Amino acid sequence: MNWPISVGLVPEPAEHLRRRALSDPLDAVLGGFGTPSPHQVLCGASGVGKTQLAAHHTRALRDHPVPHQRPEVVLWADAATRDGVVFAYAQAARRLFAHVPDDAELAAGQFLSWLHDPVDASGRRWLVVWDDLTDPAQVQDLWPPTERPHGRMIVTSRHAPVVHGPHTHTVGAFSAAEADGYLRAALVEAGIAHTDAELRPLAAALDHLPLALSQATAYMADLHLTPAAYLALFHRRTAAHAASYPQWDTRSPVAATWELAVERADAHRPEGVARPLMGLIALLDSAATPEQVAVSRPIRNYLGRRTFPARTLTRHEVRLALASLERLNLVARDTPLVIGAHHLTQRATLEHTRTRPTREAVRAIADGLVDVWPDTARDSALGRRLRSNTAVLRERTAGRVRVWSWLWEEGIHPVLFRAGSGLDSSREVEWAVTYWEVLAEAVAHTLDPAPADRPEHTGHFFRHGAQGGVPAVTDPLAYWTGASADLSQAQRAFENLYERQLRVLGPDHLDTLRTRHGLAHLRAQAGDTAGAVSRYRELLADLDRVVGPDRVETLSTRGNLAVCHAEAGDLPTAVRASRALLADQREHLGPDHPNTLSTLHNLAHWRGVAGDPEGAVNGLRELVAIQTQVLGEDHPSTLTSRHNLACWQARAHDAVGAVHALETLVADRRRVQGPEHPDTLSSLRQLERLRREQRARAHSEPGDRQPDHSGAREDGAHGNGGNHEVDPNDEPTGPQALNQSWM
Repeated sequence: MNWPISVGLVPEPAEHLRRRALSDPLDAVLGGFGTPSPHQVLCGASGVGKTQLAAHHTRALRDHPVPHQRPEVVLWADAATRDGVVFAYAQAARRLFAHVPDDAELAAGQFLSWLHDPVDASGRRWLVVWDDLTDPAQVQDLWPPTERPHGRMIVTSRHAPVVHGPHTHTVGAFSAAEADGYLRAALVEAGIAHTDAELRPLAAALDHLPLALSQATAYMADLHLTPAAYLALFHRRTAAHAASYPQWDTRSPVAATWELAVERADAHRPEGVARPLMGLIALLDSAATPEQVAVSRPIRNYLGRRTFPARTLTRHEVRLALASLERLNLVARDTPLVIGAHHLTQRATLEHTRTRPTREAVRAIADGLVDVWPDTARDSALGRRLRSNTAVLRERTAGRVRVWSWLWEEGIHPVLFRAGSGLDSSREVEWAVTYWEVLAEAVAHTLDPAPADRPEHTGHFFRHGAQGGVPAVTDPLAYWTGASADLSQAQRAFENLYERQLRVLGPDHLDTLRTRHGLAHLRAQAGDTAGAVSRYRELLADLDRVVGPDRVETLSTRGNLAVCHAEAGDLPTAVRASRALLADQREHLGPDHPNTLSTLHNLAHWRGVAGDPEGAVNGLRELVAIQTQVLGEDHPSTLTSRHNLACWQARAHDAVGAVHALETLVADRRRVQGPEHPDTLSSLRQLERLRREQRARAHSEPGDRQPDHSGAREDGAHGNGGNHEVDPNDEPTGPQALNQSWM
């Protein structure tokens, strides 16, 4: 165990950060360990600097000059939802313990037990921070113990929650002296001349609010504008609030500072991109929007339609626009590649006439979320952030209308299924059932305006049970792919749905094409490879015509067609198709897109099976390198690819390298997955087999024929190069379907 352990992103210090009046009493409590201390709760309105105050004291304690006064566990959690706290706790548990349950709630409980038990914690010093606590009732069972000599906790909240045992501090705006000091530091750094007579009225007009001051000084620095000139602009914008914010009756100065700042950012190159990009960011999670979403192809297409002339932006151009927004203190960017925006900044964006939500913007965001959503996202940090952003989008409104409802007006958007797929395993079962009931009704209404009170709505989401017609919930995504229902039942459901879609939507609607994709996949699952190949080919021709060759739907169909070719025994065709597909996916989806990685895996596997184990090794080495960078070295997919690489190294006559790789892998799997996990045992069996073969080779007579000890598969009479039985689960993983339902 390497101490200290850090979980979560502690925000970077704001520019010109000032010492606050609250700093002294907080220093007295958070200046070290050794005496019992209650939880410290910082309450106040939006924009007053609660998060920055908490981050400052977190960094001060983390970097304490006395080593034995530094926390050994630092955890920063987004407490706007229960899921944020649970995720952070689960991550901490996985850093602390060798054996951790897969279920996030259980893992969080394991970490909480460690906090509460002085024996388990062994007197380790810890600091837990909950940022933006919104609903104390949701996290009532997750509070760390209070009054512990070796434990400290900080909570920030826009509300005044009644919680057990904390000491609450009310955080207000800057004092006059603090605001004056902030303005002086910012203007001196920017080289802008100023006088006391200019600073006092500007600070007063901005209500001494830290957020407003930060946006105002960024604007002045960008244009080298004097405080008096900015104040005149500010007053003109404030006077025009009724026209800019017709539905927002606010006195916050951020309404005007935001408007000026976003105009300035929008004037930076690429011109006309920052403002619509800010409109999209405001629809998502204020704490952590993955940058992959902002630079995804659907978002770049949406932003490009707002430039003149219209075009598809590059990722670099979107990142330039993000940098402009960051420069004007409208967003914050942090590692690993996440974007944050203040709640008040988001509110101004959503209320302004030029950036309030539109149907096109909401669908673009939904497309962007789906575009980067990996099939293995459930337990990853990216998966948690995507679910959190989807949950925020679900709650956004335009006037009295929830923007979520726009996602089923023109066919059911795939993000609706992504959003629901994680609910079934959560602790809020009632909400999961309600979600799928509402979505089922929306699907039925979209496909057929007739009443949806028949035993089956669509065949995808609910089957009515025997007890009074109560819906029996199945996993919608699993049912969609025929995984939880028998294949004949799934086939009938898809065929019935396809007939209704043809009648109501037409043959070229994306939902109709999606169902044809599901029918082809079911044919392959049922063993009718020739029928699946025929269906995929016909579908591919229609997708090329309707949506184009560079869409994820078209590329996924090409990948699954290659899988069917390989399963039919036509490996040369599968290899040729996958090579061409991999190049196209890297260009259109990116080198680290989940489907690109699946194709890289498939191509390596098929090259090995076709007699080129060295080619398989090269492909898998590339795959492991990308997965380590994108998913992390301890992610299950990365560990699986390392197992596959070792297997093919053995078959490529590199038994020594394979043994070394498996020894390292077994140690890592014991640490991450546990010694009794099936994957750990699989790698251990493979390692022991290769070691036996090495010992056999060492004892062979010099004149004897040297057997092939590489692990390469021979014909059925000779087994796998050894005289012992091999568990098929120890063999390299076979080909993977590519995003088979496009969801």
